[in-house]
Amino acid sequence: MAAQDDIEVPRRTSDTVNQKRGWLIATFAVSVVVTLCVALWTNIGHKTDQEEKTITTKTTENANVVEMNKEEGAIQIVTTSAGAPFSKFSATGTVEANQQQMQQITALATGRVESVNVALGDSVRPGMLLITIDSPEVAEMHGKLHEAETRLRLAKETLNRVKQSASRVLILKAKASLDEANYTLSRTKQLVTEGLVARKDLVSAESDQVRALAEYNYQKDITLNKEVSEATAALSTAQTEVEHLRDALKAIDAQISRAQESKKHDISTLELRSPIAGTVIERAVNPGAGVEAGKPLLTVANTSTLWVIANVPEREMANVQINSKAKVLLEGKTIFGTVSFIDPRLNEDTRTSRVRIIIENPGNRIQTGSFAQIEFSRSVKTTSTIYVPEAAIQTVDGKQVVFIKGEDGKFTRREVTAGLEADGLIPVERGLKEGEKIAANGSFVLKSKLLRDQLGGDE
Repeated sequence: MAAQDDIEVPRRTSDTVNQKRGWLIATFAVSVVVTLCVALWTNIGHKTDQEEKTITTKTTENANVVEMNKEEGAIQIVTTSAGAPFSKFSATGTVEANQQQMQQITALATGRVESVNVALGDSVRPGMLLITIDSPEVAEMHGKLHEAETRLRLAKETLNRVKQSASRVLILKAKASLDEANYTLSRTKQLVTEGLVARKDLVSAESDQVRALAEYNYQKDITLNKEVSEATAALSTAQTEVEHLRDALKAIDAQISRAQESKKHDISTLELRSPIAGTVIERAVNPGAGVEAGKPLLTVANTSTLWVIANVPEREMANVQINSKAKVLLEGKTIFGTVSFIDPRLNEDTRTSRVRIIIENPGNRIQTGSFAQIEFSRSVKTTSTIYVPEAAIQTVDGKQVVFIKGEDGKFTRREVTAGLEADGLIPVERGLKEGEKIAANGSFVLKSKLLRDQLGGDE
């Protein structure tokens, strides 16, 4: 029994060891399983977080993208660029005739209007007869001219008669005496040489020759020349008088003809002709009316070029220069002109100065007196700031944004920092780069669609 009891004690110890080992293995296995479960759960949670972040990022990106169809409207696209904007300002003005290409038709003698050959608005050419006036003053001047021409004719005849008159007898007689004295002197010299006559005869012959020469010179230079000089002076006076009267008639536009043609026209007629090509813009006389010297009757203007007088505010005068360009808007047309004059005087009431712009008027389509809007360019400094059209800046969620057009044709909202508007352009201080394409006119449609898409996504 004792022996049996001694044998059973070791068996119980071996069973206890095996039982502890089993428990250890089971505990280790459970630990491994728990660790694997924790690791798997952590990995799954991390992937879930990444997927949620990815989904959130894609959702945010999609919320800033707008896609437009052609049916939804046209969007104007502009390319951003650095530099100062085209700065301009406007002023009002009126169209006037070019004063340097305008002529007043004026009667320089009193009389009565016989005919007016043009009406207001008619086109005329140089030399065209406009008005005929019957003037007693002109008739009187023609009479004086006729008298002067008669005196001129008599002076010419007198001069010719003097040159061919009997006064030439004395000159011819003196010339004959001189010829005889010359012959006698020559013969006496020969005889003296041959010794046939005394030397005193040679002295006597020489004295006779000198007296004959003096007599001839006296008759030639004194007698005849005096009469010729008097006739020549009378002729010159008559010529001067005729020229004076002709110039006076020409100055008042009176018709002048030669003496032999005086019966072919009415000497009392005063004809007023157009000095230039142009249009009749004023008519102040009708047939039968009496006119005074110096009274304007018609005004003819060459309207191929016109003046636009702009009233420029005092604060903008520093931006206007002679020979600078200006854009004139009138009667639905846009015409470019050149500044030709700046009035140095300032209107104290309106604080404006008159600026004259010359414009072309082909076909005479622009009317004088028309109102016009004139645009001038300001002088601006070069800058690296990017300017965009005012319509390109939109406000979304209280922030200023623009819509960038991508290569796929979609528009992406981008936040920017913009300055103050000037002449329709806004400077962008941050958020844009040069060369990017942005939406201008029509960007409000993109904003509306973006907000509409966001509201639909929230629902």
